[in-house]
Amino acid sequence: MSNPEHHDNPDEKRRGHLPVWRDDGQVLQVNEIFYSIEGEGLRVGQPTTFVRLARCNLRCHFCDTEFDRYTEMHLDEIVAEVAHHPAQWVCFTGGEPLSQHLAGLADKLNTAGYKLHIETNGVVAPDPALFPLIDHWTVSPKRRRVVDGFDRITELKYVVGKAFSEDRVEEELAEYIYLQPESSEPRYVQKALEILSRHPHWRLSSRIHKMLGLP
Repeated sequence: MSNPEHHDNPDEKRRGHLPVWRDDGQVLQVNEIFYSIEGEGLRVGQPTTFVRLARCNLRCHFCDTEFDRYTEMHLDEIVAEVAHHPAQWVCFTGGEPLSQHLAGLADKLNTAGYKLHIETNGVVAPDPALFPLIDHWTVSPKRRRVVDGFDRITELKYVVGKAFSEDRVEEELAEYIYLQPESSEPRYVQKALEILSRHPHWRLSSRIHKMLGLP
């Protein structure tokens, strides 16, 4: 990734977790851009370039991702960095990617021929301009209902931990339902498998990138 000035300001962190909105969407706060395989859900195993957007509106106790640090990058810089990697798919992740104006970047990457995937916690309503541009929508609710505004959800992915209850699953919203055991702990794997025995049309997501030691 290109290396403009990096920001890691504790005072800013205390003021809140959301990024600074850019009205024109030409500059985004990017935590990292990297190449790996998709390790979760329906697209598991596909080579993917991940664009991790900085900061999040939630603080989940089980989250193992560092997303507060960021570099401010112009859209053309991001597209150039993505082009350094061989994947056809690009995944916007976070943090919470819908907390920044993504339509401009999505349009540029779509025009360049990439297939686009976004993973969101479902708390921030998406920009309607994204729906013609994004090929694959993953919504991973974190103890909250999915907000209105999602015209299409490819998969709902629920983290199964101690407090997870299957009656929270909003099955009617998505084409596919995935259960992902929290931190891959055996007790939560067993809990997910028990739930799947009652809902055999749902699926298990097992985070194979972690098993393989990939980013």
